[in-house]
Amino acid sequence: MKSSHRRDFMKKTASLLTGASVVPGISLAEKVSKKAGISDSVLEMPDNPLILFDNFHSGNRRSYSLKSRFEAAKYAGFDGFEFVSIDPGSDAWKEAMTLKEASDFSVFGLHWTTNTVVDKYSNQIDSAIASIEKAVEACAENKINYMTLSLSGTEELSGPSISESGSAKAEERHWLRAYKIISAFDSACERNGVNGSLYPHTHWICDTPESQIKIFEGAQVKKIGPAFCSHHWYANKSAAGLEQVLEYPIMEKLNYVVLTNGRFSGAYFPAVRFDEGEIDMAWILANLIKFGYKGPISSQGWAIGGDPFVSCKLVVETIKNLKKRFKEQPELWPLR
Repeated sequence: MKSSHRRDFMKKTASLLTGASVVPGISLAEKVSKKAGISDSVLEMPDNPLILFDNFHSGNRRSYSLKSRFEAAKYAGFDGFEFVSIDPGSDAWKEAMTLKEASDFSVFGLHWTTNTVVDKYSNQIDSAIASIEKAVEACAENKINYMTLSLSGTEELSGPSISESGSAKAEERHWLRAYKIISAFDSACERNGVNGSLYPHTHWICDTPESQIKIFEGAQVKKIGPAFCSHHWYANKSAAGLEQVLEYPIMEKLNYVVLTNGRFSGAYFPAVRFDEGEIDMAWILANLIKFGYKGPISSQGWAIGGDPFVSCKLVVETIKNLKKRFKEQPELWPLR
């Protein structure tokens, strides 16, 4: 996207960007050092809070208590914890909030999903919206810093490949349902002062940054922002390149990032340990730093296998080591 086109797009969507929470990065071309091609200001690493997304200890015929997962996040060096689809009012929620209050974590999140975009569950859309609104209210009442929402469901949105599924198969009825859900989510976040984001996921209707734009425009959002997830972006070849994605005006409200690695084969993309996949995490992190992203970064570990503590600790160590490398060895900055 050329810069003139971007300026025109930003003017047309100014109302969409009200309340942007991040500052765009400064072009490297504007600040060049003799040694490394980048300025000292670019080398000032943002102190992104690192969040344990609560699925490292799931799957693979094993079970860990919530207390054990909290302790793992603590000793691995995470700054916060993200609960996954725990229903407010349930016993599990009460336990989670008790552990939350007793912990030293500085940031908390809640991940939620609804499958009512697809035909099979569309008759439950009103009750699903009520549950989403209840979850947003629970976040506000319990001082949970952010909530992410994904629009799940493959069913008739399934295609022969990742790029031919999800938004590529969606028809008008699917988009209208997505608009209705996200509009309600956005309004609930605005009423309750909660930072919300729309999560992209392969095979589902919101699977690319481009589908995020379509849903945001259709829902006429005012409060929430987009989420970015490395492995879902990487796996879908219909998504634009990362540099172009970060030029999209909606990304001025980017407030949640997931950095997960994977190995990809056809329609499958199992997560792997942070430094073992095919995604260049150093390059992605450098782009986010250049952009100016300062918000939370989480990672996912569903069914990675092996010791989940080792897997999640590697996330913290690798991200911190990458920032240290960028700072102390600027000649190795990936975007020179």
